[in-house]
Amino acid sequence: MLKKIFCFSSLAIVIVIFTCPIGITSCTKQTVTDTVYLKKTDTLRVTDTLQEKDTAISTALLTANSWKAIYDRATVGGNMLYYVRGGSSNTMNLDNEYITFNSNYTGVYTDGNGNQTTFTWSFTDSSYTKLTWQWNSSPAALVTWENVFYDNGALHYTEYYTKNGVYYYSQEIRVPK
Repeated sequence: MLKKIFCFSSLAIVIVIFTCPIGITSCTKQTVTDTVYLKKTDTLRVTDTLQEKDTAISTALLTANSWKAIYDRATVGGNMLYYVRGGSSNTMNLDNEYITFNSNYTGVYTDGNGNQTTFTWSFTDSSYTKLTWQWNSSPAALVTWENVFYDNGALHYTEYYTKNGVYYYSQEIRVPK
C-alpha cells in the first residue's frame, strides 16, 4: 500500500508540475556601471557702472559751508589727544568748534567756547591739496593743511602749526556744520 501511495503521490506531483504555471528560474545579479561626464562652465562678469570719484577741493567747495570736526587725532606738545563727535572717551572737546572759509580768502575760526578769531587763507599748490591760513590769534600762527581731499561729504586733511612754542599736529575730518 505504501507503494501505491508513493506512485499516486508521484503522479500527482507530475500533474501539478505540468498544469500549474510555476517555474523555477535562476537569477544572476548584474552590476551596471554608468559613467556620466558633466562639464559645467560658469562665467560671471560684473560690470560696475558706478564710479566713485572724490570731489576736487576748490574755493567754491571750501567756502560753501562752515566746517565742524567729526574726528581729530592730535599730538599737542607731545600729548596725544582724541576726538570723535558723540564719542564717550574723548580727550578734547570740539563739539562747538568750527571754521568758516570765505570766498574773499578770509575766514573765521570759532573755538569751543564761542570765541572767534579771523584768518586769511590760500591754496599753496595747483592741485588744491595744500592750503595755509594765517591765524590772527594771540600770538598769530601759520596753520598748514596738507593732503586735503573731499570724500563722502567730508573734508579730510593733516594739520600742523606752532603756537606759543607748542607744536600741534593732527589728522582731522570735518563735515558741513
